[in-house]
Amino acid sequence: MTHKTASDSRQGPWQVTAGIHAASTLRMGLIRACVALTLVAGALQAQEKPDLSSMSIDDLMNIEVTSVSRKSEKLSDTAAAVFVITQDDIRRSGATSIPELLRMVPGLDVARINGNIWAISARGFNGQFANKLLVMIDGRSVYSPLFSGVYWDAQDTMLEDVDRIEVVRGPGGTLWGANAVSGVVNIITKSAVETQGVLLSTAEGAAEGSSGAGRYGGSMGRNGSYRVFGKTFDRPTSVSGATGSHDSWTSGRAGFRADWVSRGGDNFTALGDVYRDTEGNRGAFNVANPLADLGSLNRVAGEDLQFRWTAVQSSRSDTALQAYYDYTARSRPGLTLGRHTLDVDFQQHLKFSGRTDVVWGAGYRNSTDRAAGPELSLVRSSNVTDIAGAFVQDEIQLAGRFHLTLGTKLQYERVTRLQLQPTVRLLFKASERQEVWAAVTSAVRTPSETELYGRVHVGSFPDGTANGGQIVLTGNPALAAERVTAYEVGYRWQAVPGVAFDATAFHNHLQDIVLTSTGRPFRDPSGRTIIPINFSNSVFGDSNGVEFLATDSVTADWNLALGYSFFQSAAAIGNTSTPHNQLQLRSVNHLSRTLELDSAAYYVGRIGNDVPAYLRLDAQILWRLTNRWELGISGQNLLRARHSEFLGTNGESQVVTPAQRMVNGKITWRF
Repeated sequence: MTHKTASDSRQGPWQVTAGIHAASTLRMGLIRACVALTLVAGALQAQEKPDLSSMSIDDLMNIEVTSVSRKSEKLSDTAAAVFVITQDDIRRSGATSIPELLRMVPGLDVARINGNIWAISARGFNGQFANKLLVMIDGRSVYSPLFSGVYWDAQDTMLEDVDRIEVVRGPGGTLWGANAVSGVVNIITKSAVETQGVLLSTAEGAAEGSSGAGRYGGSMGRNGSYRVFGKTFDRPTSVSGATGSHDSWTSGRAGFRADWVSRGGDNFTALGDVYRDTEGNRGAFNVANPLADLGSLNRVAGEDLQFRWTAVQSSRSDTALQAYYDYTARSRPGLTLGRHTLDVDFQQHLKFSGRTDVVWGAGYRNSTDRAAGPELSLVRSSNVTDIAGAFVQDEIQLAGRFHLTLGTKLQYERVTRLQLQPTVRLLFKASERQEVWAAVTSAVRTPSETELYGRVHVGSFPDGTANGGQIVLTGNPALAAERVTAYEVGYRWQAVPGVAFDATAFHNHLQDIVLTSTGRPFRDPSGRTIIPINFSNSVFGDSNGVEFLATDSVTADWNLALGYSFFQSAAAIGNTSTPHNQLQLRSVNHLSRTLELDSAAYYVGRIGNDVPAYLRLDAQILWRLTNRWELGISGQNLLRARHSEFLGTNGESQVVTPAQRMVNGKITWRF
């Protein structure tokens, strides 16, 4: 296999550098598009969904979710730990990114590494590339098999277009395949028919910088709808001066969605987007000057296109077919990455009787990647990955109030061969307001391509030679798939109207967990000292935890939510990146018909020995000037000027910067 170098990177189809410098041009184009929308739309009326802030806790418990069983079901009927972030939660949070929204999920560990990097995981093993959490956007996986994790900076859309975010804590491999070991995050956008008319927004903040977004939704004949959107932002570095953080972030994104219903009732959806980002980075490896600690720019680009067909054959049968293409690329001094992914997924939902409800399906994924540059090389015979799988899950209503769910996933890929991921779940409806559930699930994580075939230059150090010594992370082709067997039990209770309680306890048995260890230093042929870091399936152990959420409608205009999570793992796992205790208190308050005040306090316990416990306070006040105009002023980290949220590991310590106090103002106009 031949790798391109940085000098010829502009010549190949895999490079991100060509065209990414047009990010600033794209930003200006998006702003002009927003103005154009205003001129052509006239007085069109927005047709948004009803405001969910008026929903009672009873209504919220009956929200339909799809991520647990790949079919629509009430949240209160699921035998899993599920949390749903609604569109109203998004609007009232004041958050400007999807990672910041996820802080409100009890049991999810969200830490800001710097201005454009987050570490997010469930039930342990947090890090920049937390590799056991599967993330999807409208069913499209954004989990990177190159590093086994999610690039959160590339996962963005207009937050006003997000219908809900379903977060399942605990293994989901039975339905969603490998790498859904500790949980599943499914970001689901609104249908185009729900976003008709024009929406424009602009925001400004000293720490957040400037941003703007625009969306226009229209109709296609009698049965079709569409929307187009564009957004851009320009965030400054979080720390300035001689030791600046170099974590500035400029982004431009545009996309569309179209939905059409045939005369026969079939639903067709097409959606896609394109983005170009430029991000600051501190501590990038530079071969020409390996001992320098200099700021550099990361170039990020991507496109995706997705089609989905759903049909209801009868009250007992429905079918769905989905296909998507996804391209991602990243470039920085010393490294250029690119990946093409094609995925096809089929599923069918069948009700054979009043007691049996079956979902089954099959899928195939092909991905091709390239890595060029001295920072990372991939040593292997092929850069093509093929994954095929099939699943089946049957929900059986037993005598009385018991529901039993049995299912398994068969998945095959070249390295780890055939993997089986079964589940057994039992739900007992003790009464109309109480449910008890239990589950035993086995899930796997397949090793990343870097873990199998990579040679990564982690850093350099002086050793008396001209170029200095190197720290090198070396892949291990003999790695086996990681496996977790999770035992969960949960309880839901709606004590009285307006008061609800949801608790989950879990025990995870972990096998063949991949960790790194430092080998014996040696001299290479040039005389340079090499310190090797090796991958191995060296960890077996257990982890335990508890998560709960209590909600209370104190008055008709004031709601409170109290969440807590506890996590503990065996010392042998070395899981020091996740706090033992997390506590949150969120308040939603309608001060008047046009004024809303929302706040959230988060306590996060000590992480390892380097990140002390911290308390952060976020708040937002929203003023609905008219039915069309909305003004919001939000603040994050209001208690302190700055605090650390993450313990850097495996080289990530070079890019960690404190989270700082932020105040942001936003104006939204709908018509």
